[in-house]
Amino acid sequence: MKKITLLTIGLFLAAQSSNLIAGNFTDLNLQTKKTDSGDDGIKGKIMFSGGVGFNLMGPALALKYQLSSVWSNENYESIQPKESPMFNLGVDYGLSDKFSAGVAFGYQTAKMILGAYQYNNNTGMSDIITSTDSWKRIHFAVKGDYHIIAKKNLSLYTGIKIGYNHYTMTSTTTQYDPTYTSRLNVTPSPVSLQAHFGLNYYFNGMIGFNAEVGIGYGGPYIFAAGLAVKI
Repeated sequence: MKKITLLTIGLFLAAQSSNLIAGNFTDLNLQTKKTDSGDDGIKGKIMFSGGVGFNLMGPALALKYQLSSVWSNENYESIQPKESPMFNLGVDYGLSDKFSAGVAFGYQTAKMILGAYQYNNNTGMSDIITSTDSWKRIHFAVKGDYHIIAKKNLSLYTGIKIGYNHYTMTSTTTQYDPTYTSRLNVTPSPVSLQAHFGLNYYFNGMIGFNAEVGIGYGGPYIFAAGLAVKI
């Protein structure tokens, strides 16, 4: 009888220990899963992004040149647009777990290599004069984003940028036609409005990469990619 009692007590204690250990492992697994899949939010976080974006500034300018007659009685024989990427820098601050606000800057250059007919009084023939118009674009915008996913290592967001584009242009044509730039009427609208969707992936919760697509009027890019930092 004594042996049976001791055996019963031993089995009871062993069962309780097993349940305790299993419960601890269960709690640990739940906490791990919660940490892995938890939505950390972005409130109070500062997020930097920088990189390059690609747009259609060159072809858009070429179309404006084709539609605008800047030399009387002459037409462009050729228009060759060349543009650099848009170099971007953005800073955002988390207003809440899901919403952020920030500013964005951009810089881009473009060249229009132009060939135009011009009548030569000395020869009585039409010559093709080649010139280059060099454009610079400075972009500034304010933006607001809603973060669909805001985890430690991943952020998916969508939002709107409202901005301003400042364009300047110099031309080799002014060497023989000083009034050229004053007659040129091809400067794009300074207004910028863009809707975008993007992601930030942070390798260690702080440093990673950014990718974004955008569509709109006068926007800085159609696609952009670069570095992302969150502190």
